[in-house]
Amino acid sequence: MKIGQSGHNNVSLVQMNVFFRFINKLVPHLNTLSGKAIKALSPVRSASSPLADRLLADALRLAEIPSPTHQEEQRAAFILERLANLGIVPQMDDHGNILVRIVAHSPQDIQALLLFSDMGSKHWHPLESLTRLDARYARGAGLADILGCAALLSVAESLMENRLQSGRDVVLLFAAGSLDDPEGRAFFSISDNPSHFPCAAIGIRGLTLGSVITNTQGIYRIRVSMGREQAETAKDDEDGPDIPPEKPETANLVVDTLIGTARKLSGITWDSKGTTRFYIRRIEAGAGFGRAPREGILEIELESSDGAQLEMAMNTVLATAKASAQASATASAQAAASEIKTEVNITSFIPVGDYSEGARRAGEENNNSELFKIIRGVMKDLHIRLREENGADPSAILSNRGIPSFSIGIAQGWEGLNSDTIDIASIEKGRQLIEALIKKMGGLHE
Repeated sequence: MKIGQSGHNNVSLVQMNVFFRFINKLVPHLNTLSGKAIKALSPVRSASSPLADRLLADALRLAEIPSPTHQEEQRAAFILERLANLGIVPQMDDHGNILVRIVAHSPQDIQALLLFSDMGSKHWHPLESLTRLDARYARGAGLADILGCAALLSVAESLMENRLQSGRDVVLLFAAGSLDDPEGRAFFSISDNPSHFPCAAIGIRGLTLGSVITNTQGIYRIRVSMGREQAETAKDDEDGPDIPPEKPETANLVVDTLIGTARKLSGITWDSKGTTRFYIRRIEAGAGFGRAPREGILEIELESSDGAQLEMAMNTVLATAKASAQASATASAQAAASEIKTEVNITSFIPVGDYSEGARRAGEENNNSELFKIIRGVMKDLHIRLREENGADPSAILSNRGIPSFSIGIAQGWEGLNSDTIDIASIEKGRQLIEALIKKMGGLHE
């Protein structure tokens, strides 16, 4: 395959030199890890294929690299090194996203197929992410999160070595930030460059093979941080002023305010049809025994299949949370309420998708119907059981821009509290699914 030269390269030569110097320092360590990973996979090789083994080996190495970090530099370095070994010179934008366009030998359509996944993980742990293998399972914290990127590397390798043929260009996007970033930075390199506007997009995630979200829900995740001003510290000399003791009526002001805010939001009827749901995902405040808590966190999730209702609920949460210090203070502590400093941030956003249940009930035309038929047909041919599910899907960001989009899982397994468990044998079936979709979307058949 050839590498396309179209589009703008947003990375200066100086920036690329910095990245490649970093890669050169990292390569010896990566090669050591590579040997260990391949050796560890040898007992289970008979249950899969060399290509699936390579995919899992990449995932094992990526999962052990710390995340999340700023633009995932260390994981990006590993991916850039793997791409360089394949003879690929990728593009990288200002947000750290890596973009690869692999040009078909005889393209039948000028629009490419986009495959995307993100490099980060919210579950990395310095010990639990040291992956373990047995004859059937691979285990490690954050392992499911990175399988998608490892699958993209497998696609790049198959295309470059001509083991996989496509009738159209294939664009691979390794997102440095979370796909549900409220700023939408993961897809800037696609939306800012018309030449990369795809015919369709498929998000690749680790779990679960066969599941497709067809009733797409929109979500907002909101973080409310509350804190009080610290009292002035006493001077070192003996004549320095003493720190006044906390008054009983204000000692638990942060805790009371957090609880009052949560109760008030929980009591709201968001809509008459019950399409909008409110969840408290985390509430925490404290500073240890014998000390009054001065900081607290409330994390909220809103979910709805109605985009307008979701926006209305989000604005209600923001307004209520910002006024929570005054609303929750008791009459005796009203003067102290002004001490509470409240900060409200939207940490995650996924819109209601083009293939939502509401749109289908209304008989609205959508861009995803034909793509879903293709996915369903390919899964049937591979004897993969299709499960239509409800939930939020980052691919809705693209489907709302007129790009047919779905996300698929490539492995069986489960996410645990401290570690993910992946069925090793299922990875080969997931790899076959991706390749079959690329052939089908490119107009090629088995």
